Amino acid sequence: MLSSLLTSALALALLSASPAKGWDGVYAYTHDGGRTAGGSPILVTWRLTLKNGACEFHGEGFQTLETFQCSTHATPDGLEVRFLRYPPPAKANRFGVEVYRPGAPLFTLSKLEGRVLTRWTGFVPDEGVARSPAPYLKKVK
Repeated sequence: MLSSLLTSALALALLSASPAKGWDGVYAYTHDGGRTAGGSPILVTWRLTLKNGACEFHGEGFQTLETFQCSTHATPDGLEVRFLRYPPPAKANRFGVEVYRPGAPLFTLSKLEGRVLTRWTGFVPDEGVARSPAPYLKKVK
């Protein structure tokens, strides 16, 4: 009985993590936070890579270096991106902080008139950005 429950749970998990059909590619967004008091630019580039069902989200720039694996889930309007895990063997970010829990929604993507719209949910690149859908992430590859 336990093995049938585990098999059912695994099947459900695999079904819920649907591949990103029509979404494969590399998407990028650069957040411009202005300049420091000394005049240095405050830029952070976030890159989402979707390929053959794999999902990785990477941020690099001013005081930022973050990479984690994600999962994608089809929605009626597009795609939901959820946190999966930090790169093994890590259980948290480089500071030892577990910012996200596995399965936590990060953002959704949708398409409108040829543009990709991003709606930030659990992940927000900066508190100053709007949470309503806007063309943040753009397909670059």
